[in-house]
Amino acid sequence: MPAKDTETITKWYDALSAGYDELYGEEQNKKHAKVLQVIGKREFNIIVDVGCGTGKLLELIAPRSKLALGIDMSVEMLRKGKQGKTGLGIQWIRADASHLPLQDRIVDGVTSVSMTESGPVLDEHFNEISRIATEDAVVAITIFGDKDRTSWRQSKETGIALIDTLSDREQLYLLDRANHRVRASPESSALV
Repeated sequence: MPAKDTETITKWYDALSAGYDELYGEEQNKKHAKVLQVIGKREFNIIVDVGCGTGKLLELIAPRSKLALGIDMSVEMLRKGKQGKTGLGIQWIRADASHLPLQDRIVDGVTSVSMTESGPVLDEHFNEISRIATEDAVVAITIFGDKDRTSWRQSKETGIALIDTLSDREQLYLLDRANHRVRASPESSALV
């Protein structure tokens, strides 16, 4: 994503942060429930929520992880996320999803909800997510603008499956490297 676009998006989320949960909370809660359903009861050494926003999903996953990391470009969203969540041990990091400040193969769980879209930016984001994920990681990611379900056809990664269509604009995908199996929707067979 060009720097100007990243800057514009960051400023927009900074401005939106104060009322984000009130405006989008119900919609995001439904998406988070679906993500929690597909990752099951798994516990994590390190879970990372890329594009964590105010940290609502991390708040639900942190108790079953040794370390929970929330990554977002918006300082104000991270600031809002920190409020009231200090006892959960979540670490907050300001970073771009295209350049995650983490070592290779270090996290065994990655979530990313309502953060990326189909196209070149998805390649950048997924390459970084894939780089930091261990060989047995679970990755749950939603993608905007993937109605034709072509996002993963060219991927080197195997085992990616469409789990659910969350809206006419956003789909949920799961990669479970540990089990190399996923609980997919009937539509997923057309993907990979």
